[in-house]
Amino acid sequence: MATGWGIIGTSNISHDFAVAMGTLPRTEHLITAVASKDKVRSREFAEQFDIPNAYDSYSLMANDTEVDVVYVGTLNEHHYSVSRLMLEHGKNVLCEEPFCQNSNQVQQLVELARSKNLFLMEAMWMFFTPAFTILGEEINKDTIGEPLQIISSFGTPMSESLIQQRNSGGSILELAVFSVYMSQFLFGPEKPQIYGTCGQLTECGFDKDASIILKYSNGRISTFLSHFKVNLPNEATVFGTKGNIKLYDPFWSATKISINGTDTIIDVPQTKKATRYGNSVQLIYEIQEVRNCLLKGINENSIVPWSLSIENAILVEDIRKKLGVTICK
Repeated sequence: MATGWGIIGTSNISHDFAVAMGTLPRTEHLITAVASKDKVRSREFAEQFDIPNAYDSYSLMANDTEVDVVYVGTLNEHHYSVSRLMLEHGKNVLCEEPFCQNSNQVQQLVELARSKNLFLMEAMWMFFTPAFTILGEEINKDTIGEPLQIISSFGTPMSESLIQQRNSGGSILELAVFSVYMSQFLFGPEKPQIYGTCGQLTECGFDKDASIILKYSNGRISTFLSHFKVNLPNEATVFGTKGNIKLYDPFWSATKISINGTDTIIDVPQTKKATRYGNSVQLIYEIQEVRNCLLKGINENSIVPWSLSIENAILVEDIRKKLGVTICK
């Protein structure tokens, strides 16, 4: 029996989520509803992806009995409220990263999911991609020796007016979250020392850019950059005592990986429609993981457990505070 999916939000990532799901068997995954506050956008999205139900109310989605699990692809500032509404109505939830805007909100969602015996996962889809699987396997095989340094970046330019209008958290929460999670993936669950921060803030108090150094035990360092004004390499390299592994742009969904100088190209499924973000057809791997968890009656995924999302939310929060980030009320 197919897993019935509901999509909340008609954003670019929601579009790519639907495009990616189109490569999977409809006997296993079926989008049964989409919800947006804009009725026209909701209907257009439904027509584009042959979705039977289009809602202009999140509450209607919450009460749709054909929806087994909801994918939350709204703007970041709405992740908490929408996810909470779905959980309160008994819906399993896959919420796009970053989970919430602060650690307290993440903890509240986790407690709610636990109390209601529901599946809840932050959609850190990077962890389920073939490149990250290869990265983990090669490190476990001691291919590059002991990993001691990570260097990564995510920068994409946008107009100053758009930067000033943003209310989704700034470059750290929107872009560097991938670097933070990669750091914890390799060096965690230890909480690192925030050794250095530098960046510029908007008039509203969010970060336009950030340069961060995280210091872990045994000489392990993660250095990363995020930027709303310039293009950065958007690559990540892990340096070990015997070599290095490089994930090419975009490193969170890489289809090219270099292991000690030898390149490997990763094949991914072809989509019927173009995606709006690079290589985002790889969302299929987390989609399949969610179905597997639901079929097994597992509420907390072992790769992106609730503890990881809480720990990382606290770390991101501390980094932002160290940089001087504030939030307009």
